[in-house]
Amino acid sequence: MSADVEVIKRKIDECIQELNRFKMFSSEARSAIEYLERLKAMLGDLNRQKAQEAIKTFEEMYRRAQPYAMFIPKTMENAKLIKEWLEKKLPELPP
Repeated sequence: MSADVEVIKRKIDECIQELNRFKMFSSEARSAIEYLERLKAMLGDLNRQKAQEAIKTFEEMYRRAQPYAMFIPKTMENAKLIKEWLEKKLPELPP
């Protein structure tokens, strides 16, 4: 697995760690954690379609998380970075 995938996995772990504080009282936090765990698992078998779906999901998650940005700054920063990485990776992925 490439070094950049390992960096992205660490960024996902940072998001999960930050969101874990809120999962007891926020269904959105639980959903985000579940999605991030699925994305992390699928990184080893990423194709163009999965990446496009992930980009759309990250855009939606980012939009929904805006009101809570001050409580989850690392997640907001990492979500943007992960989305940008996926967009950059898209052309080199198999269909």
